[in-house]
This record gives sequence, structure tokens and C-alpha cells, in this order.
Amino acid sequence: MKKKQFAAWMTAAALVTGTWAGTMGVYAEEGEPYYEDTVTLSLLVDQNWLDQYGEALTALSDAALEKYNIQIELENKTNGSDGDNLVKTRLAAGEMTDLLIFNSGAQLTSLNPAEYFVDLTEYDFMDRVQDIFKEAVTIDGKVYGTPVSSSNVGGIIYNKEVYEELGLSIPKTWDQFLENMAACEEAGYVGILGTCADAWSAQYTLLADYYNVAAQEPDFAKNFEAGTAKFATTPAALRSWEKLGDLSGHMNSDYMAATVTDGFDLLLEENAPVHWPMTSQFFANMESLSSHEDADKFGIFPVPGDDENDNGFTVWMPNGLYINKESENTEAALTFMEFWVSDEGMEIFMENAMADGPYLIDGAELPEDSYQGVLDLQTYFDEGKTCLALEFLTALKGASCDQICVECISGAMTPEEAAQVYDEDCQKMAQQLGLEGWE
Repeated sequence: MKKKQFAAWMTAAALVTGTWAGTMGVYAEEGEPYYEDTVTLSLLVDQNWLDQYGEALTALSDAALEKYNIQIELENKTNGSDGDNLVKTRLAAGEMTDLLIFNSGAQLTSLNPAEYFVDLTEYDFMDRVQDIFKEAVTIDGKVYGTPVSSSNVGGIIYNKEVYEELGLSIPKTWDQFLENMAACEEAGYVGILGTCADAWSAQYTLLADYYNVAAQEPDFAKNFEAGTAKFATTPAALRSWEKLGDLSGHMNSDYMAATVTDGFDLLLEENAPVHWPMTSQFFANMESLSSHEDADKFGIFPVPGDDENDNGFTVWMPNGLYINKESENTEAALTFMEFWVSDEGMEIFMENAMADGPYLIDGAELPEDSYQGVLDLQTYFDEGKTCLALEFLTALKGASCDQICVECISGAMTPEEAAQVYDEDCQKMAQQLGLEGWE
């Protein structure tokens, strides 16, 4: 291997298979490190992640115990801000577990990873991790994590059966999308689903449009954080708010009262809404609420821009796996991390979890039984037609974004007003973060 090696591996490589490496406490079995005494690695993870991927993590942990004599001991934390504060407190107190599953992107930056986590930049196994994920776990040129699940994209969920019935094609521009909605409504369907009672769901047209913003303004995230670019004064970013403003006339009549749970039911009714701005987690949620067959009735396409020759997805990165710099079991933690991203480890994981999008490990191809809507995403990733969501590029996101989106959709604010109010909301956040340029 051309880069850093685990010390245990360096020792084991010089040994005859099965010979004891006394100084390291490791056997070399068929070229792999094997610990004579079971090494227990503690891992802190929130319950939301375990609810979706617990079976896959258990299978992976069982395999690591058999292969390396490394045992994973889970510690659960609460979800949301309370769980985030717990992580910060334990890091500061020197009481963090050996391993941590936590957000990638801007929320990782808030943990000061250079102080608390092992720098993975020069380890060979990081060559398997795709650059789009590395970008979300890189701070000051150092890489700190590996992905613990698949990617997830934002876009427009659509009913494939209705599209086939009406002879519609995937829209390449926003105007074509509006034409498709009008055709659906003429045929007796609802153009687009609104679930504004859950205000967070109203954000996805705005957030998933970031691919189109970045296509026109590649430095928008950097300039936005610096306070030199704003949504209200950057035409490409203002366009996202204009798209929100186009939606209300095409939504279900109860869009202000409907919840996301209501939305899944509405999609399966007669003359149902044909579209829904959402993420590709939709497919797993639809299966859990209905069936895999119903999930496969739907596909997802990117939020269209205004250039029919450039269509791509805004991508949300999965959580990362991080190693506590103060762990007494760093070598074993590195061994487990490398196993997870190996062909063998990823196969175990994929056998026990459904994907929301393409995996971010080279060689980890989506299983054939993945949702068809997820399988269709692979081409965009292969062609580089993807962009990180803005929240992975800057910590600057206004706390009232969801409510402002609802007011823009409802017509209580014009797109121009909503963009201005959102900039003011972001200014409050920027001042809390101590960012220069937003005074």
C-alpha cells in the first residue's frame, strides 16, 4: 500500500500466518489482523439512524467479531439538537466513545474535528471513498470520516403510471415542468402535492434547486457565507424562490393542512397529485407505509433549471463514521472502518439495508432489488451531474427557512419578499456564528 499503514498490519506482514505479534496483540491470519483478546469498540449513534440501519450495523459488527475479534458496543443518543449537544459535551469532557456516527457537512465543522477526530487523509482505504463525500467531511484540507449509508437526493417525485398514460416526458426546464402539471390537471389529476402542515417539507423545491444555482454561480456557497452574495440579489438564487411561488396554484386544495403522512396516502388515491418535491428517502418511506410495489410506481427527477442541456441532482450526504483521537483502540477502530468500506463490508451492509441513492464507495454497486427510482439515479452520479446541498457547504441556514417557504408558496409573500426576508434570517444566524461580512 502506498500510504499510511496500520502499525499492526506492518508488523503482521512480516510474520508467518498465525504467528503471534506480541507487541501488538494481533495475530496475522491470511494477511488480516486478528486480535488474540477481544477488542471492544464503543460507538455512539442516534436512534433515528439505528431505526433505519440497525440490522445492517449488527450484521457488520458480527462479521467484524468473527474476522478480527473486534466487538462493537453501541451507545444510543437522542436525536436532534439535544443529541448534538451531548456529542459536544462529551468531546469537550474527554468522554467520547471510540467511534461516532454523526452528521457530515457543516454540522461536522461545528465539532472542531481537527481537535477531536483522527485525520484519515493518508490512509489507503480512503481511496475508495468518493470525492463528493470527502468534500462533506474535509476541513482545512484534512479528511475525517467515511460514509455509513447511501446518498440521498432532492428532486421531484412523480407518478410514472400517469406520465405513461398522458405521454409525458421528464421535463428538462422549469417551463416544461409547469406544462406537465397543466397537462395532468387537464386530465383530472392534481398537479403537485403540498404538505405545508409539516413546514419542513415545503423547503425541498428551494433546497433541491441548489444544483441549478451552483451551475450558474459556482462560488455562491463561499460568497454567501462571506456575505457578498445574497438570495435576493443573486438572480440564480432568487430563481429558486420564484419556483416556489409558482406552485400553490397547482396544489391540492388542503395543502396548508395536509401533513407528510397525509401526503403518502393522497398519492395513492384516485386522481392523486402527480408530483411531490421531496428526497429519494421517499421510496423507503412509501414501502414502510404501503409496499415495495407502490414505491416503484414512482420515480424522481431533478428540479428543472432553465437550461435544458444541464440537469442534475442536489445531493444530501449520509452521516459519517469518525474515530475519537483519544481512543485507546485507534488501530482496531481503523481496522473496523477499513472493513466497513471494503467490498466484503459493503456487501454485508447492502444485504441488510435498502439504499436511498447510489453508494459513495467505489465498487459498491446498487443491488438489483433496489427501488427503481434509486437505480435510475446512478447515471447522474456517473456523469457528474450532482452537487452537494448548500447545507453541506456552509453552516449558514436561516432558522425560519421552512416558514418562509410556506409563506412564499401560499402567496403571503412574493418570491422577492421571501428571498429578502430569508437573507435577513440568515444574517441573524451569521451573527450568531461570528461570520464576517454580515454585520
